[in-house]
Amino acid sequence: MRTKQEYYELILKNRELVKDPEVLRCTCTQTLCEWHGRCRECVALHRYHKDHVPACLQSFINDKLKEIVKIGELIAVEKEPTPIEYRMYVKEQDEKLSKSSE
Repeated sequence: MRTKQEYYELILKNRELVKDPEVLRCTCTQTLCEWHGRCRECVALHRYHKDHVPACLQSFINDKLKEIVKIGELIAVEKEPTPIEYRMYVKEQDEKLSKSSE
């Protein structure tokens, strides 16, 4: 376990890290997602629905899980991604709704 001083030093380092725009940049691969770049909202929605984790977290979680799964001699299968057509459909429907309300 880390000491109080080590913990304090970690906090100081984290405070510096969050000042860097590159560290705060959204790394999600789902750039057409309505919540892309709005990470706080995205994570809150994923927590609420509890069906999967955000795409930006999946790669490193999957890497860790694959190693655990190997121990039990199992196979990890990745979930099929949401088709791009679905995201485009949302945009089209939003545009139609916007035009009809004008």
